[in-house]
Amino acid sequence: MKANTQHTEHKNAQTEPTSSIERVALASIADGVIASDIDGRVTLLNQATARMMMIDPQAAVGDQIHALFESCSARSHLEMMDALDRLYADPYTHEQRGESTEMTIEVGTRAIQVRLSPMLTEMGQFLGIVTVLRDVTREIEAQQARNDFVLNISQELRAPLTAIKGYSELLLQQTSGKLDEQQKDFLHIVHNSADCLVALINDLLDISRIDSGQLELDIHPLQMDAIIHDVADLIRPQCDRKGLHLTVEVQPNVGSVLGDKNRITQVVANLAGNACRYTPEGGHITLSLARSEDEDEVRVDVTDTGPCIAPEDQEHVFQRFHRMNVPTASEIHSTDLGLPIAKMLVEIQGGRMWVESSSEQGNTFSFVLPLHTEAPSDVVSERVEPSEAKRTVLVIEDDLDVTQLITLQLQQEGFDVLTTELGEEALSLAHTEHIDLITLDMMLPDITGMEVLRRLKTDHETADIPVIIVSVLQPDGGGAGWGAADHITKPFALDKLLDSIRRTLEEA
Repeated sequence: MKANTQHTEHKNAQTEPTSSIERVALASIADGVIASDIDGRVTLLNQATARMMMIDPQAAVGDQIHALFESCSARSHLEMMDALDRLYADPYTHEQRGESTEMTIEVGTRAIQVRLSPMLTEMGQFLGIVTVLRDVTREIEAQQARNDFVLNISQELRAPLTAIKGYSELLLQQTSGKLDEQQKDFLHIVHNSADCLVALINDLLDISRIDSGQLELDIHPLQMDAIIHDVADLIRPQCDRKGLHLTVEVQPNVGSVLGDKNRITQVVANLAGNACRYTPEGGHITLSLARSEDEDEVRVDVTDTGPCIAPEDQEHVFQRFHRMNVPTASEIHSTDLGLPIAKMLVEIQGGRMWVESSSEQGNTFSFVLPLHTEAPSDVVSERVEPSEAKRTVLVIEDDLDVTQLITLQLQQEGFDVLTTELGEEALSLAHTEHIDLITLDMMLPDITGMEVLRRLKTDHETADIPVIIVSVLQPDGGGAGWGAADHITKPFALDKLLDSIRRTLEEA
């Protein structure tokens, strides 16, 4: 009789309602879970949800799910409401795609990752929505700390690299005396190594800015044919040195796209440079531009005759620091960040990128951007030829080595040069001297470069003097908000600075 009683108790324990076990399980996990029915009423939520959303779990059951997110920031609340409304309006299309709606919302000082999914039975009956919450505040803070570290260390490296690149260029120009061939070879090694370091710093900065959402884009209608030809001119010397045949195929009247000219040029240059590095001597590279088959996109193809990328590598070729498994990979000095950066830059401008390989024809890297349908009168396509004007340039720079470098090069080009490291003195010189152009560093001992720029542009006596920012720092709003004509990032090629000065004076 006793044995039968124990058996009955054990059986009852096994048949305890599953819902009670589920509630215990939900209470023990760190992620927040909310279940809401077809009318949007909360039927279940766990303690983790209550902690994250700062609500009473018992009082919240039966309320509308929208009410749980009233403690979010205004932007997050609107995004959350929109996502819930769309999912309730059409849960079946969402489920067929096999995707979850994801976003990050702000609750006080916390960042909460949210995932919304419809609850459907095997027969397809819609029962409501399950919402999963995860506190990602520490992860975001850690990512921000990494981004800040990359930004700070990159800025510290740029100043000495500017001097290394600049003075090696001056020595190669033999401005301080004739060099023998061995000395020239040594200086070329120094200069090329500095270029490699600059490329790595630029790639790391781009990755950091994209990850943190701090990459600023200057969006305008663009004609892609000018960009394709510019990149072809850029890589042609490299192709000639390697014995590569470079072909440009541009379909007429392709149309314009909306994008950042510098960033799209960077994308095409990254793809073309990658093709040049991996294509063996005597190979062929083709840059193509055409309207896509569905006629609403502009397509760019960069085709090479290099070693075919294996199928297993095609899945990872756009991952950071992934080295392609091709015979020449070990001989190539590269950051392996060019392709990932190119893909991210295309995607944040509304496009997409992919790669196709053929054992007979090599590899083709392609990307498309949406066609812009506005009138072409506002399209940026023309190339600007530099002017040879001789003018007076005021160099505002706190690094004496860089000041001397810029001064020497400008004087060789026939410019008169005034220099100062102080912002207040620069403002005084702008009033007392005839200044045709100013180069401006952002980090000065007395006042910030942005304050100098603001005061120059709000003073009617100096507002018309063009200013080129030359700095390791990105100015607020790209400098455009206060009227800077251009921004040259340290370290820079002297030719790039001179081209910018000539072009700016020509436009002025």
